[in-house]
Amino acid sequence: MTAQAAPSSRALAFTAVTKRYPKGTLAVDNVTWSIATGARACLLGPNGAGKTTCIRLLEGALEPTSGTVELLGSRVADEGYLDARRRTGIVPQGPGMYTDITVSEYLALAARLYARGNVDRVVEVFDLGDHRQKVLSRLSGGYQRRVVLAAALLSEPEVLLLDEPTVGLDPIAAHDVHEFLREAMHDRTTLLCTHNLAEAEALCDDVVILRDGKVLVHSSLADLRQRSKPRLMLAARQGAERLLQAMQDLVPDARAMPEDGTVAVTVDDPEVEAPGLLRRLLAQGLDVYRCQPVRPTLEDLFIQLVNEET
Repeated sequence: MTAQAAPSSRALAFTAVTKRYPKGTLAVDNVTWSIATGARACLLGPNGAGKTTCIRLLEGALEPTSGTVELLGSRVADEGYLDARRRTGIVPQGPGMYTDITVSEYLALAARLYARGNVDRVVEVFDLGDHRQKVLSRLSGGYQRRVVLAAALLSEPEVLLLDEPTVGLDPIAAHDVHEFLREAMHDRTTLLCTHNLAEAEALCDDVVILRDGKVLVHSSLADLRQRSKPRLMLAARQGAERLLQAMQDLVPDARAMPEDGTVAVTVDDPEVEAPGLLRRLLAQGLDVYRCQPVRPTLEDLFIQLVNEET
């Protein structure tokens, strides 16, 4: 499925946006950020950071207290917004469906709402042929997500808004949804809101991190990695506890990684520092069998950035 190009260089834009809920909760605090046409961006942040509020503002489900929200060049609630909304596919955090109708009825309803779409085509793409006459409530979580994705892509949208698209799915169903998303996100502007940092790293190139309703970081993932020092992952026959003890005498920030029995240490230049570290460990009688430079994951970068601002 190939999307059309949006005329504006900014597909999504927040300008000095504040959203305060009726009981006084400040969800978004004077934020300004935008996503370029064709970009694949993830929206990250701790619970209560304002992520879902931003998605709902883009959907037109909420109005900002102040500032402007734009979708495909149209301000939300202005005359041109309905057309922009019809050029946008949305996958909500919840199933977002009428559970007492069939797959065919649900997709036909989506086609009427978007005023276009080939139901037979999305049924084939998402392998829903054997499920067309099933009531949505009787589908597994993975197949419900397929139906929601099919509805979101039915109109060949230019923009995708994805709010926790794999939440609650088992690993196999989540893997299937990721495969569909990789294809769907090709040549489309995408904003992925997720707590799953591995998912964000696999699917996106740009990162927007919110905290307490403010923009903490807005950057490409590549630029973020350049700001973070590389790590060495080491393992020894004597085990992680003995290796950590030896390394803490040499490099104070060494820390054990319980998930794989290794010890990690941050370095400025792995090629320069690794040989000397290995010589000193071997001199202490440690049988080091692994010394591997690794790049920081998005989870590493996220934790580092959030902790820096604490």
